[in-house]
Amino acid sequence: MKSRRWNRQVMMMGYDHISPWMQESEELPVEMSARVRLARNVSHLPFPYMMKGNDAIAPVLEKLEKTLTGYRRVEMSGLQFEDKALLVEKHLVSPLFTKQGLLSYISEDESVSIMVNEEDHLRIQTMGVGLPMMDLYRKADAIDDMLESEVDYAFDEKYGYLTACPTNVGTGLRASVMLHLPALAFGSRIQPLSANLSRFGFTLRGIYGEGSVPLGHIYQLSNQLTLGQTEEEIINNLDELKERIVEEEMEMRSWLESEHLLEVKDSVYRSYGLLKHAYRMPLKEAAKCLSDLKLGTDLNLIELEGFQFQKWIQLIQPAFIKMRLNEKDIEITSLEHAVEEERAALMRQLLGGE
Repeated sequence: MKSRRWNRQVMMMGYDHISPWMQESEELPVEMSARVRLARNVSHLPFPYMMKGNDAIAPVLEKLEKTLTGYRRVEMSGLQFEDKALLVEKHLVSPLFTKQGLLSYISEDESVSIMVNEEDHLRIQTMGVGLPMMDLYRKADAIDDMLESEVDYAFDEKYGYLTACPTNVGTGLRASVMLHLPALAFGSRIQPLSANLSRFGFTLRGIYGEGSVPLGHIYQLSNQLTLGQTEEEIINNLDELKERIVEEEMEMRSWLESEHLLEVKDSVYRSYGLLKHAYRMPLKEAAKCLSDLKLGTDLNLIELEGFQFQKWIQLIQPAFIKMRLNEKDIEITSLEHAVEEERAALMRQLLGGE
């Protein structure tokens, strides 16, 4: 059958490309992008899952849009499935939001996204690479203050900000950082690490948060507790745990170099050969191979000009690949096979293969 002509709203807005804030970032060996999210609700309005229609929140949006100049308004009802998936892959909205969200406001450089009627009325999130987590929080806090100047938040003097899910009550703050942990995964250290983190109110998840699975040995470290701590305490504790995990990962990489160097080299160059010459690539295989190359470049086992792990991981995601297929307007008999073939073609192109 002929390749589908998907809705072009997101494409015309430039969302088919890597976010500008990520384009300008430099990659570190372990630490990747970070995010701060604030959950807020409007006083005297029922939570989104209790709302009957969107009329109740319409006057609120009119007030908020007075302050959100320069933001793009993206309505979920006007998007096809692939467009929504693309926004998820860029971490601009959550998977849950694509199913029940109303609309989002996205900054020009896509480092800020405000989701309306996800689990809560407002989800304010800021993202960045190589920035102190506290800077991301202060940016989110400034936006929060700006919005609060227009509407009254649901707030209790004893419990703090009131949210649809009890686990977010208090600060309403979720902070997270993506970490590339191939050495800890090789040493079977992820499960014990995750169990220890839970004792301190933190968790390791997949790259798209709760319910998602890790790809390419990328894990999301985030806080679970939002009540009983200040925002600054949560951020500082997350930073401290992040540094410990980075230190453990680097120690494990030194162990790999000394005890398993030949095995690591073999894995790196096998992955390089697959990415450079394969003609079909499932997502998990491509992510695993890119993870191997990242480890290989970090350990100076292989030199790859222009290699950008975090950006390439995003480019191989299904919605990005489907957008590339849509541009080509080719005849296909199996979408799954076409996606795998296009992903392989992209990798050959980026690595200068056949």
